[in-house]
Amino acid sequence: MSIEPTLSRARWAQDEETLKKLRETVFVQEQQVPAEIEWDGRDRDAVHVIARDGEQAIACGRLLADGKIGRMAVLPGWRGRGVGAAILAALVDEARQRGLRRVYLHAQTQAEGFYAAEGFSAEGVRFEEAGIPHVAMAREIDFLDCPVPVAPVYQPEPFATLFLSLARSARRQLAILSPSLDPSLFEPPGVTEALTALCRQTREAEVRILVADGRALTARGSGLLALARRLPSKLFLRELPEHPQWPGDSCVLRDRDGLLALPADPLSGGTYHPDDRPRVAQELDRFDTLWRHGQETAELRALHI
Repeated sequence: MSIEPTLSRARWAQDEETLKKLRETVFVQEQQVPAEIEWDGRDRDAVHVIARDGEQAIACGRLLADGKIGRMAVLPGWRGRGVGAAILAALVDEARQRGLRRVYLHAQTQAEGFYAAEGFSAEGVRFEEAGIPHVAMAREIDFLDCPVPVAPVYQPEPFATLFLSLARSARRQLAILSPSLDPSLFEPPGVTEALTALCRQTREAEVRILVADGRALTARGSGLLALARRLPSKLFLRELPEHPQWPGDSCVLRDRDGLLALPADPLSGGTYHPDDRPRVAQELDRFDTLWRHGQETAELRALHI
């Protein structure tokens, strides 16, 4: 029967002794992994998760910056009771919050079935590591309907999927601020259906889109602009070439709690907040100010004819 362990993030500087004790018990003593291999110098910069039963530490694992999961150690008496799966899920969530699209690991071959059941797939041939047969495994991270904050958010993914998540979960309103409404960011598969459903589900529903250059947008063509032709009383488009409160960033605001933001600098990562009312309230105030200064130009009006 599985248990519900208490999970917490650990800091190497504070929890080094606890983590070392767990891993020495499982790897160095039980599996005879050489200490010089176990202590590889990467722990200080890694994210660690510990599972506890009351005050007793019973399992741990770590995540490296490049998405590698490892050092999954569960004390013998707790194996087969859901502890390892809970640690693994927590590490995948940590990777998701860091905007990583993929995690990978080197699984001992005897644990390949466990990782396969958790969505990991084997890659390449088997090999030996510390004298133990291993297989490389990896898993893509799903950002659709993501329930946790994510930073940094890269483009085009997972930005596009997170935008779709906000569109799918909106109850009444969606506000979109984007200089160019880049289709690689704002037209993922399924977004037209999501926005159509939003506009039709309640009388108060509306979608507002503010862009910097309506002429370029209509010349290029856009699925969202085409959707405005079909939903002219629900989906509104305005143009605002420049404004001191708009430095060229993009953002999506869902109702009064969801936010997806992308700075003007393409090399900077964005942020995603599925439930942050104070931050959304601040951004909505800015959007409303920009919206009042925006105009429905001739190019955008033509979409409603």
